[in-house]
Amino acid sequence: MRRVRLCATIVAVAISFMTGVAAATGAEPSAAMQQFLQGSDGDAGAHRQSDPHASLSADKMAEVALQHLDEGRAQLAFETLNAAVGRYPDNTMLLSIRASLFLQNRQTSLALADLNRALAINPHDPVMLTNRAQALRQFDRRDEAMRDLDQAILLDPDFVAAHFNRGSLHFEAARFDSALADFNRCVELEPAAAAGYFNRASTLEALGKREQAISDLEHFLTLSPEAGWAEVARNMLRQWDSGQS
Repeated sequence: MRRVRLCATIVAVAISFMTGVAAATGAEPSAAMQQFLQGSDGDAGAHRQSDPHASLSADKMAEVALQHLDEGRAQLAFETLNAAVGRYPDNTMLLSIRASLFLQNRQTSLALADLNRALAINPHDPVMLTNRAQALRQFDRRDEAMRDLDQAILLDPDFVAAHFNRGSLHFEAARFDSALADFNRCVELEPAAAAGYFNRASTLEALGKREQAISDLEHFLTLSPEAGWAEVARNMLRQWDSGQS
C-alpha cells in the first residue's frame, strides 16, 4: 500500500507548502469534493446503493479509493473512503488518506480532525505528523506545526517532505540558516528532484549568497520543472542578473 505524502516547499504562488520560497493556493474545493461534503448522489448513486465493497478489508478499500483517484473518479474515491472510515473508524491508514485528500481540496478543518484522530491512535507516524503540520500551518498555528515536523524528522530523518515543510517554516520566520540546513538535506536525499534546488536558491539569496543561489536556480531549470515554476525561476534569474534584490 502506498503512503500518501503531502510535500511542501517555498515561493508564494503555488500549490503545496512553497513562500518566495510557495504557499498553498486558496482554490475552491473540486466539484467532486463539494458533492461529497453535501452528500450529493451525483453519478454514483447506483454504485453506492449496491455497495460492491461491503466485504472488503480496510486495505482493499483504500486500494479501491486510490484506484478511483488514479482513474479520475474522485467522487467515487471520496465515497469509498467515507464508507471505509465508517466501517473501520480506527484505521489510521484510511484516516490519513482521507485527510490528505481533504488537504488537497482545502478542507483543512476536516483534514485536521482526521489527523488528530489518527495520531491519537498512532502518534509515531511521520507522514501523518507532516500532514498535520501542513493543516496547522494553514491555521497559522506555526509553533504546533514545527513541533510535529521536528517529531516527524526525529522518527524518519530521511523524510524529505518533513524537511521541506520545516525549511519553509524556518524561512518564513527568517531563520535562514536553519532553513538552509533543511533544504540542503532535501537536495542530499533527492538530488534529482527540482524543488529542493529552488527552495535552497531562495534561502541562499536571503543569506546574501547570490552566486550560489544562481547556480541552484540554473540547475533547477535543467531538471525540467513544471512550466509555471520554470517561468518564476527565469524571472528571478533576470532580476538577479540585473542586480535587483
